[in-house]
Amino acid sequence: MIKKSLPGEPVTMVTRIGHKSSETVLEYLCRRFSYHNEAEWLDRIASGRVKVNGLQPSGGQPLRAGDELAYTTEPWDEPEVRKDYRIVYEDDALLVISKPAPLPVHAIGVYFQNTLMHILRAERLEAENYELVHRIDSETSGLLLIAKDKKVMPHLTQQWAAGTVQKTYLAIVFGKFDPSQRRVEKPIATIKRGLIRMKAGIDPVKGKPSITDFKCLETKGNFSLVEAKPLTGRTHQIRVHLESEGHFLVGDKLYSGDDQTFLRFIEEGWSDWLAQKVLLKRTALHALRLELDHPVTGSRMVWEDPLPEDLSSFWNGLK
Repeated sequence: MIKKSLPGEPVTMVTRIGHKSSETVLEYLCRRFSYHNEAEWLDRIASGRVKVNGLQPSGGQPLRAGDELAYTTEPWDEPEVRKDYRIVYEDDALLVISKPAPLPVHAIGVYFQNTLMHILRAERLEAENYELVHRIDSETSGLLLIAKDKKVMPHLTQQWAAGTVQKTYLAIVFGKFDPSQRRVEKPIATIKRGLIRMKAGIDPVKGKPSITDFKCLETKGNFSLVEAKPLTGRTHQIRVHLESEGHFLVGDKLYSGDDQTFLRFIEEGWSDWLAQKVLLKRTALHALRLELDHPVTGSRMVWEDPLPEDLSSFWNGLK
């Protein structure tokens, strides 16, 4: 839960520990908000910006079921996002949304209120009980599935685990995609020694098995429109596999073959240099198609969401 505030004022993030936990306050904060390290969280705890049940804790204090942990940020303004989401399908159990980009699906990084789930909960009282069945990145547009009834979640997660859910993405990448059809099987893991803590990469030793099928649909000059079907569900899988193949996504600042691109973006924001480097302000990746069994009726459901105007205009404008 996020306590409302005015722009430029601190934001208080409140979490109730809903199950038995073996974590300390410091361990929870470092896991939940991983963009700050231990020293930074210890400083925030010492300054009184972290409370447990209204009292200032120590970093080593254990958390218990029912504890209410509150973290108050420094005054700041969240970056602007697109909020013009569209409902593709809805019934008593499921909600399928066409998510625009940029728009995070849940609180992450510098985003607390400008997220899809926060917007839904502000518009619908019942959305407090909604659960994300899967996630797509802030800068990825397209289909997102939400469970309106928590009772259907086990059935949906079983389908994801069994690999019976079919997902299809469209990507605009640099370079002529040759061979035009290929399966990429490269294990993916978080890069712990890199300059960027959130980045994943290919790791033959520690990586988890990761498979993506790619098919080039069209080529224009030094760009290709590629269909991507992830057969496993690793974080940033399509982007990591494309980077490993030398075909970076247009607009991708993180997986662009050079860590300095993202580091410079974090330090300077959007700039003329970045515009020349990645061309688009957002990643050219779109969740086009989603296919699965309805958790109540058992019927096979298929939803499609056409390429949005910003990506179609970019592609159509290429010679």
